[in-house]
Amino acid sequence: IYSSRTQYKVVRYGKPHHLNRKDTPLSFSLYYYYRVQSYESFFVTLPIDMVKNIFTAVLVFVLACFMAIGCTKKQAKVKTIVPTSTVKIDTIIRFNKDAACKIHINYVYLKGKQYATANDSLLRMGTLQPNYFATSYEKLTPQQVIERLVQNYGKEYLDLARWLKDREHAASQLDWALNIDTRILSGKENYVVYISNISIKTGETITKYSLCFNIDPKTGRQITLKETFGDDYKATLTEKIVEQMAKNNGWDNDDVPEAQAKGYFVGIKPYPSTNFILYDDSTTFIYSPGEINPNEVRVTIEN
Repeated sequence: IYSSRTQYKVVRYGKPHHLNRKDTPLSFSLYYYYRVQSYESFFVTLPIDMVKNIFTAVLVFVLACFMAIGCTKKQAKVKTIVPTSTVKIDTIIRFNKDAACKIHINYVYLKGKQYATANDSLLRMGTLQPNYFATSYEKLTPQQVIERLVQNYGKEYLDLARWLKDREHAASQLDWALNIDTRILSGKENYVVYISNISIKTGETITKYSLCFNIDPKTGRQITLKETFGDDYKATLTEKIVEQMAKNNGWDNDDVPEAQAKGYFVGIKPYPSTNFILYDDSTTFIYSPGEINPNEVRVTIEN
């Protein structure tokens, strides 16, 4: 083995092997040793302040990259947090000792003066049922509306109970109940979704359904399917809904005739429900009982 300033050579069986080829264990080890020594010599010859500056600059650059990536991810996930409060009422309006109307309302609303317009809009949209206030000319607040709803509904019950008492012998027909529970979810972008779960009992008949409203909390404007999915939203969404229903139920075909044969959209043209929950990555369409099927139907598709 001999060396020079530029290379090492190994003579074996009379044939020289250049160490910078790195094709044998010995040559690679010597090559690696030589390179490390070269780097050490390089840094040793530099002034110590310059070495510190180089490492500091590299470290700062790496940290800056990590911070930039982290900030970008956080900004993509941050959503406006809308404060809420609740109006609750539980009361019984009694017709006689054997008949009464029970009313339960748990109404969530947006808290703060800046959301007054949104609250007014929600109250007119029908988040409370029956919707007595859709055409009201006065400004509406949850506290005011709920108190009046109880009064109006109670009066209707008493009037109808008197009428039924003279015609119905079954006391159960005078047993009524109204239950409304609401909640607010984060929706697409900075919109919110207002959901009302409603149960109405009149005698032995009970009707349950959910109503959903996608709104801009700053303005109270309701978000529509057309502005979200475009002018041809009806055809596009209907096709996706039927396809998803087929997947959910394991149908052989994912077309309208198959859906109708399975008891959905019977006698009517399929359509996307305007009762929907709009998320960033998906949309859930809610069909009330008796709308397209005897039972409630929920279908979620990817946006």
